[in-house]
Amino acid sequence: MLNLTHCKAHGFEAILLKNSELAITVIPQLGAKVISIVSLKHNREWLAHDKQITLKPAKNNDFSEHDSGGWDECFPGITPQLYEHIPNKAHFSHDHGELWCQAWQITNTHISDEEIIFSLQAEVFDSTFTFIRTFILKKHSKRLLVDYYVKNNTTHNLPFVWSAHPIFAVEPEMRILINSKHMEFKVDEGLSRFYNVNSAFINWSECSTKVPPLNKVMSYNSGFASKVFSKHLNTGTYKDQNIIVKLVDDKAQQSCGFEFSSASISHLGLWFNYNGWSATGASAPFVLGIEPCIGNSDSLQHSIQSSEQGIVEKGQTKFWRLVFFVN
Repeated sequence: MLNLTHCKAHGFEAILLKNSELAITVIPQLGAKVISIVSLKHNREWLAHDKQITLKPAKNNDFSEHDSGGWDECFPGITPQLYEHIPNKAHFSHDHGELWCQAWQITNTHISDEEIIFSLQAEVFDSTFTFIRTFILKKHSKRLLVDYYVKNNTTHNLPFVWSAHPIFAVEPEMRILINSKHMEFKVDEGLSRFYNVNSAFINWSECSTKVPPLNKVMSYNSGFASKVFSKHLNTGTYKDQNIIVKLVDDKAQQSCGFEFSSASISHLGLWFNYNGWSATGASAPFVLGIEPCIGNSDSLQHSIQSSEQGIVEKGQTKFWRLVFFVN
């Protein structure tokens, strides 16, 4: 069973991709936000949706009015700042980038007996960049292939930061598993304060020894909020790694997660928000962000300073692939 259906979701035109295992709903008008990923075998919605926030077209490029959960894309930066890397031109990159706040165009819908291919496209900074995201859903597969193509339409090499921004609905005691035992994360203020950690980095293998353990979703009353980035995943002796990060519900014997190559996706971000932070003053959500990314910071400038930004060479197209899966 393979279906690509035009439908309505939250009052907007939406696209539903469906096979026997997965149902994925996308709203092109709202930054191509993925508002739903359902594991059909278990009838489980994996993405969070904050009912306090009403989905609507962006106004004043205020991401807090859009930050309802789901899966957005962040590019060419996450922290708002001037983009001054094109000679004689300057653009302002808004909070969480330039993709979530515009309608995307559908550029390809291909359905065969074996797979669905569905592509959407957005232009960034007056077509300085062309950003394309293609979903590939194969018959009976529990894996959604997500292919990214970013074209540099200028005559200059251009830096960027990219992050997938999926926000997952979680419950206490769910586990966060990462297959790389050597992965280290930069300690941010939230993690340092909560655990009284003074070191600059923490090894993921140490996280299970913390109280409460960082590799398990905490209690509802923990109030924990922290955003951490891994060290570069494709350096030293650990090049071309196949990275798997998984969210596991042991009680239900269900899981979901991402798989990617460190050769093309260089970092992993984790956003822990266990009723710990709200951008709007409303009650804080209880969610987890698992965010494969290119760049070691929300700030493009900081990533450039540490030489860990992405680069799209002049006139070229950069490609990477991310795989989402359920079990």
